[in-house]
Amino acid sequence: MKKVLAILIALLVGAAAAAGGIFYFHMKAQPKVDAKSLMERLEESSELTVEKNFYTGIVRFEEGTIRFIDKNGFNMKYEAEIDAGFELENVNIEVNDDSVVVTVPEAKILSVSIDPDSLEFYDNQVSLIKTDRKEATKQALQAAQKDAEEHATGKGILDAANKRAEVIFKGILEGGVGDREIIVNVVGADNAGSADADAAPAEGEAAADTAAQEGEEAAEAE
Repeated sequence: MKKVLAILIALLVGAAAAAGGIFYFHMKAQPKVDAKSLMERLEESSELTVEKNFYTGIVRFEEGTIRFIDKNGFNMKYEAEIDAGFELENVNIEVNDDSVVVTVPEAKILSVSIDPDSLEFYDNQVSLIKTDRKEATKQALQAAQKDAEEHATGKGILDAANKRAEVIFKGILEGGVGDREIIVNVVGADNAGSADADAAPAEGEAAADTAAQEGEEAAEAE
């Protein structure tokens, strides 16, 4: 009986040692990584545009109150590209023995680009007191950016971007974390989802410069 017991104990000890050896080998096989090095991999992308939306819209510009005296206006048709994705400044990475946890702020509109070559002006209303056409075009472009952003948001561009977060971040980090599981958590934020009201000012300036002359010519043709 004692001999059988001794054999059983020996087998258990051997099994435990083997299991420990496998676990130790697994731990040794994991590459050394830290949050800083993984963030550097993400920062190579700076910001991650994961969804695009293209939209054709019309906005109306008007100023003044008295028709034929100081009331001016026009309709402007435009084409826009709306980009949504993630800014990396608020991303947090936690590296554990068996996992990498990436906490990502909710997707937002990164940019709204108006194609200046797409602008068309019509239904021009002119008065004795003429408006500054370049300034009017700038205001119309700002309204177009807001209109395009609201359209894309209403169509679910941000929800689509949030759903792709796991695939995007895993795709960037895989290959550098060993066998660790990559867990991506998208957290909401009260102010997430909207680009700055003054987004892409330089682009607006350029579009206004190229469109102002066209707007004046369209107004004179009315």
